[in-house]
Amino acid sequence: MKMDGRKMASKGLSTPILYLIILVVSVALTIVATSMAGGFLFGWGTAAKVTIERVDILVNPVTNNGFITVDVRNSGGARLTSCDVQLLDQSGTQITATWSPATADINPGQVTSFSANGVTDLQSGTLYIAVVTCDGPGGTDNVTDKKSAVAHI
Repeated sequence: MKMDGRKMASKGLSTPILYLIILVVSVALTIVATSMAGGFLFGWGTAAKVTIERVDILVNPVTNNGFITVDVRNSGGARLTSCDVQLLDQSGTQITATWSPATADINPGQVTSFSANGVTDLQSGTLYIAVVTCDGPGGTDNVTDKKSAVAHI
């Protein structure tokens, strides 16, 4: 069929209109994705968060006395205060240990090592759980992390 001397193209959207629609949709999706990621990342980055990076429990097989090291990182964006560590056995009973340092304040991104020497009655091959607890900003928010480790010789 001819109209004004031209052949009518098959029905559909013209190329410039199609490119315009794709551009508008792409920009809209980019804005949505950026808002979601920005809100998630920036909101999370300023929150108080603590992470146990490593737990090492070394046991003397003759005396069953142990040396424990727990590396703790402030993985949030706020200063943590009064951080302390506990060691629990599988039943949740606290193992008596004298930690050095007893408590610590940790700045964002900083790692602090807690250690205890001469901890009695540890068994090689037994699973223990390290628990770190810190106060967040203002001393009101309690943040905690747990990590298990098997005692070894």
